[in-house]
Amino acid sequence: MTLTFDTSIDTSSADRVDATDDLLLVARTRTFAHETLKPRALLTDAEGVTAETIEGLRGIGLLNHLAPARFGGGELDKAAERRVHEHLAYGDFNTWLAWAQHTGLLEHFSALAKSGKPIGDLGERILRGEILSGTAISDARHYPARYVRATPADGRWTINGTVSWVSGWGVNAVLSVAAIDPTTETQLLALIDVADERLNAEPLPLTAATGSRTWRVTFDDVFVSESDIVKRTPRSEWDLRDQKIVSDVRPQVFGVARAILDELRDSDTDAAHVVAQAWEAPFARYRARAYDLADRAESDPRGPQYFPERLALKVETLRALHKISRALLISRAGTGILSTDTAQLHARSVLFLQIQSQNRHSRTAQLADIAESAPI
Repeated sequence: MTLTFDTSIDTSSADRVDATDDLLLVARTRTFAHETLKPRALLTDAEGVTAETIEGLRGIGLLNHLAPARFGGGELDKAAERRVHEHLAYGDFNTWLAWAQHTGLLEHFSALAKSGKPIGDLGERILRGEILSGTAISDARHYPARYVRATPADGRWTINGTVSWVSGWGVNAVLSVAAIDPTTETQLLALIDVADERLNAEPLPLTAATGSRTWRVTFDDVFVSESDIVKRTPRSEWDLRDQKIVSDVRPQVFGVARAILDELRDSDTDAAHVVAQAWEAPFARYRARAYDLADRAESDPRGPQYFPERLALKVETLRALHKISRALLISRAGTGILSTDTAQLHARSVLFLQIQSQNRHSRTAQLADIAESAPI
């Protein structure tokens, strides 16, 4: 499943992302990622994202970077948001993962605020960057085999079930939970306080993104008022939106790729320099193509969505990412698998990216690509 690129590839979307480095908030993010997150990435992986790191993100405006200016927000556009994701994933993948869970709810309340619709006290706190939120939606992709169930009861909802993955546990204050009412095939986005005593959480023994504070959370008859239901979406509509997320090569991939290529370039091994030089241009093309396809689809929601092209590009990009992470391990001549070496940290982050935001379509595409690559 190797893609071919013609010389007419449109780089304008990627160029707009690059140009945002001149924005003050993006420049501050880059400095924070390079000078604060990157030097302690190994420690964060071992001990977990700290409250101090979240305060650092808040201090430069990354807990409300999408919010309207009247809430003190940065009002970043899509290009700038992509660049922020790239920089944070470059500096520390664990911090990026814990922070990224917050952005979906922030985006939702930002859109509400811009439309003039009510946002509530909790929404205002999120828009002002006062709290970090978490996301519990992954199991919705497995409906009806497993999911969190929402049952109407006396003007409110009862939430039951287990969410397999919640990142940022212990540093976030509220969860946005995807709960499904199977009687109407409606998916609710419910806000739940992490301090609710009817939540039971347990740490997961991850071998990748080990510092992301990713826990399994169970909801046992958690009551949610109507005012804390922030969105209702028919399952069919949610599936279409999710297909876009699952099919795209997202900015964090390019942040990790840049970190690996930079380390290969800084190596004292000539052969490692050759690898970095060989893969620089392909990753630039992957990035330009990914952002171009996503923007073209978004500009005309009723036009072609390029799902086969987007998914094929994702498969090839992840395959290439695996190759350069393997090259970095090899270049470290045995030390790369020590816990004190960033090569193994990047390799494990790449493994996490192989399965992040995965559904049966992306899983099948990746496995088919591996099967097809076997020698005859």
